[in-house]
Amino acid sequence: MFWAKSLPLFIAVFISAEGLLARLACAASAAARRVSLEEAIAFAIAGNPDYSAASRELLFVHGELQRANYVSQFNPEILGTGDYRQRTRQTDATDWRVDIAQQLEIFGQPALRRRSAKFAVARSESEFANQKRLLVAAVKLSFFEAIRTRLQSELFSELAALDARLNDAAKARLTAGEIGQIDANLAQVRYGQSIRDLTEAQSRYRIECLSFGRLLGGLAGAAPEPSGDLKIDPLAADPERLIAIAKDQRPDYRAATLEIERLETETRLNRRLALPNPTIGVFGAHENNIEHIGGVMIGIPLPIFNQRQAEATQNQARLLQARDRLRALDLEISREVMAGWERYQTALQVVDIDRRNIVAPARESFDLLDAAFVAGKLDLLSLSVAERQAFEARIGDVNARYNLAAAEVGLDLAVGGIR
Repeated sequence: MFWAKSLPLFIAVFISAEGLLARLACAASAAARRVSLEEAIAFAIAGNPDYSAASRELLFVHGELQRANYVSQFNPEILGTGDYRQRTRQTDATDWRVDIAQQLEIFGQPALRRRSAKFAVARSESEFANQKRLLVAAVKLSFFEAIRTRLQSELFSELAALDARLNDAAKARLTAGEIGQIDANLAQVRYGQSIRDLTEAQSRYRIECLSFGRLLGGLAGAAPEPSGDLKIDPLAADPERLIAIAKDQRPDYRAATLEIERLETETRLNRRLALPNPTIGVFGAHENNIEHIGGVMIGIPLPIFNQRQAEATQNQARLLQARDRLRALDLEISREVMAGWERYQTALQVVDIDRRNIVAPARESFDLLDAAFVAGKLDLLSLSVAERQAFEARIGDVNARYNLAAAEVGLDLAVGGIR
């Protein structure tokens, strides 16, 4: 009962803290547009309007709990009657009667109703926690995607600068008669392609920053930039153990379990509601100008036509549906964790393969060929091919590191928190 009574205070504190954090975030965003991952998560929790809308559901279900805690679900009923009686050879009489009646729930319905409402509140709190889990994962993915596009843009910028140098060298050699027009045109085409790719990469980065800012609710500006790099420390975990952890701590699994308990309580409550509640009351009356009458009355409804059969059928269907959904979620969690672990292990191996067998050798070969070109021992076409190979290797490394970061986010989402 204590936590139920303190829920309005909890919600008020939550909203107050939310508003305070939002104001602080707005002040911070005015001074800086680059945010860390931890700051991004805090901004999203404080300012994301979809997450804020989900929090209002707690207020709604608390209203259900308030209703379940009424002293009675039925208000007292007052009935009054009056009549005028005209009598021959006697004084006319004015009669009246007042009844006060109250229906009583005597079969434990109030306790079951409160129990059901508490399960509904706990389920909504778990569903709200699940919204936070999904929001944090979305922020992380957007954060890492923005970093990937930024790193790609930086690589395209390096490539454009390198191709500009090669283009200038080709023009000089063409003037000196060391190369032909075809080689000079090739250098110019390469340079043009690099400028085009750089322009597109910078545009993608700006778009990703806009999406990132939308998730943060605008608290860090319309297009904040992520700080940091795509560096992920390897995890050491057992997938079977992760499945057990997921079922223990994922809020959507907990919400599904609570919904079953709520519906089981609703089924018991419906059976009690089908029982006839007595109505007890008192009355007072005045008759024949001189007679005063008082008494007690009791009424019991006859459950002949409405025995809440339809409600029982609906509750049973909802209960079976909730059990099927829990079983489906049980299977889905196992699949998500195992698939997430497989993607993470594969991404980890790809990063290691790229680093050892692709990026470093390609970079080393390009440096050697670049030195040979400067010394006049290599033609422009060979250097251009080596340049592209080294660039594609580095772009592949960026993508591999992003895939690793995304795989960890996916695994963390499936487990419900692993770091």
